[in-house]
Amino acid sequence: MITRVNISLPEETYRMIKKLAPKRGVSRFLAEAAEEKARSIRARKAFEEILAGPPAFSDIKDSVAWVRKSRRLDEKRFKRLGI
Repeated sequence: MITRVNISLPEETYRMIKKLAPKRGVSRFLAEAAEEKARSIRARKAFEEILAGPPAFSDIKDSVAWVRKSRRLDEKRFKRLGI
């Protein structure tokens, strides 16, 4: 569904959009730009929420050692399985 809206833009911004958008494509250009901006804002907010939460692996003291140990165990497992 499409909703018609009336917006105001700085004149310089409008000129730039007219140059960049295909002929008769200003509405689509603005819709895509708004969707892109909205996705960006939602992604940033989600990332900030994740960072604000408690650590997922609070019991791991040395993450580098933990990753290396996990990789060694995977290598042994892969060899055992013939992978």
